[in-house]
Amino acid sequence: MNPAEVYLQNMVENANPIRLVIMLYDKAIACVEEAVDAIGRGLEDTENVKVKAESLTRAMDILIVLRASLDSERGQEIAKNLDEIYDVLINEIVSANMRNDVESLIKIKEILEELREAWEEAEKKVYGKEEVSARANE
Repeated sequence: MNPAEVYLQNMVENANPIRLVIMLYDKAIACVEEAVDAIGRGLEDTENVKVKAESLTRAMDILIVLRASLDSERGQEIAKNLDEIYDVLINEIVSANMRNDVESLIKIKEILEELREAWEEAEKKVYGKEEVSARANE
């Protein structure tokens, strides 16, 4: 394992549950950004098409994991709302992918960033301090 992988593994193993959710958001945001960049570089190049597709697939996979991890018993209304948001985001990613719609992808990224901020606020309330933030893809 290279040093970056060791660092990331250490972060994941020592993170609180809310920080793990935040790290998933970080990665999903980065994946959407990669897809937007790939579209911007031009889809005449098959490598850009591949990067776009793989990045958006990873972002959807992360949303599916987040959705599956919702605890509707304990989370009640919040879990129900997040379930609906994740469902809409997954469908929007599929649609934006088919249309190469950068504007939609930017909106999706903004929603993910807002959700991430809400989780950071929750982390501060639950744990009383802010963890050192690091992008999950670095």
